[in-house]
Amino acid sequence: MWAHSFAYLRRNGLQHYHFAGPAVLLALTAAGWQFSEWLSDWVTGYLHGLFGGAMAPQTEMSAPDTSNAWNDLASWGSAQLENAVDWGVFLFVLWLKVKVAKYLLITLMAPFMSALASAVRSVETQSEIPFSWRGLLKDLIRGIRISLVLLCMEIALGMLLWILGIGLTLTTGPLGILLSPLLVALSWLAGAYFFGAAVFDAVYEQAGLGWRASLRTGWSQRSHLLGLGAIFSLLIGIPWVGPYVAALLGPVPCTTAAARLYFRSTPDKP
Repeated sequence: MWAHSFAYLRRNGLQHYHFAGPAVLLALTAAGWQFSEWLSDWVTGYLHGLFGGAMAPQTEMSAPDTSNAWNDLASWGSAQLENAVDWGVFLFVLWLKVKVAKYLLITLMAPFMSALASAVRSVETQSEIPFSWRGLLKDLIRGIRISLVLLCMEIALGMLLWILGIGLTLTTGPLGILLSPLLVALSWLAGAYFFGAAVFDAVYEQAGLGWRASLRTGWSQRSHLLGLGAIFSLLIGIPWVGPYVAALLGPVPCTTAAARLYFRSTPDKP
């Protein structure tokens, strides 16, 4: 369905919505990088200060009979722990930056996604929906709200999985390490689902559903949400250029596919 969306837009004279991607890219480049760098510096400094304080060497004098071998072992362990913390902070900041970039993209694309969902609804149900600036502002506010809600939910779930992984590693040893790929896969699926929820929210909005009802309805159609969200997650996961490729090939065709799936099987209500 996603691949067919490009031909669908061209066939119905809606290909101009593809220009939303480049427009959002300009805004994402102007605002996103500055915010991303600030977030990276702040989180890195905070976590290093938090863990650095915990790992700071004790000021008490060692007993005179403490062996040099024990001191060397303690120094080596401290260095390894500090290195692990550095890598952990780096990976966490990278993960957080990807999430923020994704939801910043969704927020900026929200008015275009809503307008596109309305246009696809008009094609599928043969009904015209008038444009209004008030409706555009409403779409933007709703996009910001749903992005914040989904971002908080995804970060909370991701942190829960991270804590679960750390706990399993500390308590079960090798079993926890073996289960790590499963936890990573669950985190990836959660990210895909939440993007699908953001896309379908633009569609459900056109059907008159509030954002809470949108989340509940999305769960009942979770296979569709996961399918479209997986495509976006694969695109945004491309190293270095992921957010740009995702902006061009993600929201517009995904919204088209979601609107076709929903309005094709849902009769228009007068």
